Amino acid sequence: MALQKTLDAILVVGPSGMVGKVLCQALISRKSEFKRIAFFNDTSRPETEEKRQLFATFRNGGMEQVSGLYTDTEAFTGFDCVLMPLGNHAIKFQPTIIDTGIKAGVRHFYPSEWGADLTAGSNRTQRYYRDKVLTREHLEKRGRDEDTPDLGWTYIQLGRLAEWSIIKHFGIDNANHTADIYGTPEGRQSLLSTADAIAYTIETLRHPFSVADNGHRRPYRFHGASPTWKEIFDELEAITGHRYSVTYHDVESAVEKEARAKAVGDVDLELEASHQLIQGRGGTLLPEPFNNNLFPNIHPESVHSIFEKIFRDENMRKFLGY
Repeated sequence: MALQKTLDAILVVGPSGMVGKVLCQALISRKSEFKRIAFFNDTSRPETEEKRQLFATFRNGGMEQVSGLYTDTEAFTGFDCVLMPLGNHAIKFQPTIIDTGIKAGVRHFYPSEWGADLTAGSNRTQRYYRDKVLTREHLEKRGRDEDTPDLGWTYIQLGRLAEWSIIKHFGIDNANHTADIYGTPEGRQSLLSTADAIAYTIETLRHPFSVADNGHRRPYRFHGASPTWKEIFDELEAITGHRYSVTYHDVESAVEKEARAKAVGDVDLELEASHQLIQGRGGTLLPEPFNNNLFPNIHPESVHSIFEKIFRDENMRKFLGY
């Protein structure tokens, strides 16, 4: 029988983002199960009081802080796994992080996925996922190197994080109860709460694998629910007590919007239009089979409960523009 292993020394790169914060908090809550848990402080970025307080909270919870640049081999030494919950503008640095980690002895990476399956539909060709695709290609290339046959990775695929699905960037104006959606009322997308996505992620860290037969190169699909746009707006109206005025646009018109954004150099608008194409074409609908049954102790929260909870939370209400 091939030797089974788990991931025991964990470094989180990108700890201050929405996913990174929840991930670090979850690791702290289960720190006794790991030999080492740490977060990476990127010293090329400005220090803020909010970040100082957040990092102090992590340290007080039992996480180690390592500081440096993405090219600092020493900062990555002693870890067997690096998780990268990075935002859209930082994803492009992942190949550099991977190369530095490999040089330091890291042999397992969780790239910034926590979203749609890049192999579904036309996702792999979309601008929104360009740097995620380049990261996958880089991992696969390094995995073919003669000196790193043991290089592994984990892709966490879940459709979309439910909390992000109803923000203005994706066409929903909660302050004015209006929405511009590329697609139809019957269009579906798969949604899972951030808390459940991270709960599954932690379980995968403890899930034994073997280097034999590519067992160390793992895609997981975790499903919560796949509501239609109509069902989503029915939930929002029930929770807020306001009727939403929704305009549905032809999906392919987002192609022109993306081209205009690219022409004027507006990267955020370009990404927004690209995601509207993905969403409208069903790219955020997670294909089966799902892997929820591997971890039956997790029971995904309903979409109604997720929305109800975030509309009650003052910080999340600001995030929603409400």
